[in-house]
Amino acid sequence: MASSRINRVFETRLNSTPARVFPLLCPVREYEWIPQWQCEMIYSESGVAELGCVFSTDFNDGLGTEVWVVSHFEPDSKIGFVRIGPARTTRYVIELKPEGDGSIISWRQEITSLNDQDLRSLEAHSEAKYKALMTNLNKMLDHFLRHGTPLDIDASRVHNKRKTGEEDESISR
Repeated sequence: MASSRINRVFETRLNSTPARVFPLLCPVREYEWIPQWQCEMIYSESGVAELGCVFSTDFNDGLGTEVWVVSHFEPDSKIGFVRIGPARTTRYVIELKPEGDGSIISWRQEITSLNDQDLRSLEAHSEAKYKALMTNLNKMLDHFLRHGTPLDIDASRVHNKRKTGEEDESISR
């Protein structure tokens, strides 16, 4: 069996400290700032993200249900996820570093196809599409941190823009 792997990195500055940002990098807290976010919590002793927390998602993108496990957990600094589905595995590492009165957030993804047929899941994940997705996600996060409310957007538009590699111009800071 042949598999392929890609790595993506996106980094930006947020006008909030790592202590304010980190708790929002949680499947439960994402309901607060990502419109139309949905997941099923499978296991968490605390009810929120922690080492060993397990949840699942299905983004209706043809890749099926994927199970996520929190694989690394350093409060206010770094969280890691391993995401496994029928077509691919994804390893996420999100790091926060203080910078002045804000922080630098770095999103890293390592995506591995699980079989030849599902190489399309990698081919569809171009650098431009990843940048568009992460730019939009960070706009949502920054807006929530500034205003305490989610952006009033249709998340399905963001998903569709991700498919084409475009930033959603309706999402403004």
